[in-house]
Order: sequence, then structure tokens, then C-alpha cells
Amino acid sequence: MSTEQATPPEERRGTRRELTRRPRLRGNDRVRVRTEMAKKYDADASIRDLAAEYDLSFGLTRTLLLEADVELRSGRRHAKAAGQ
Repeated sequence: MSTEQATPPEERRGTRRELTRRPRLRGNDRVRVRTEMAKKYDADASIRDLAAEYDLSFGLTRTLLLEADVELRSGRRHAKAAGQ
């Protein structure tokens, strides 16, 4: 196929036309956000709650908490609900 007949990128199937990327959290902003998140997590907020509040992915939220040296909970809420 010649380059003259190639489909333009904006018309290709599966192209993300309206993809907007958030700026990366770096430096002081990253430190501030992870400190705030750590306090809220320690006050019993879930990772999913924090991810939604800060408009971040679950994975990045978890990573930021680990960077803040937070000990992550493991099934604690499930155990409470089951009466254990």
C-alpha cells in the first residue's frame, strides 16, 4: 500500500480522538497529595474512595499510599461485615 492511500490517523479504527491526559504528579505536588491521601486513608477512607476523590486510577492511588509508607489494610471491612 502506498503512503498516498494510507488511512489518516484521525480516521483509523480505535483511535482515541478525545483522549486528554492528566499532568503527572511530580515534586511538591506529589508529596502534598500522598500526604493528604495517607491521612484520609488512616482515617478509614478506602483506596477506591481516594482514587475517585483525586480523579486518579486505583493503581496510582495505591502506589502513592505505599510511597507514603502507609500500611495497607487487607480485607478489614469484609471481616467487619461478616461479624468476625
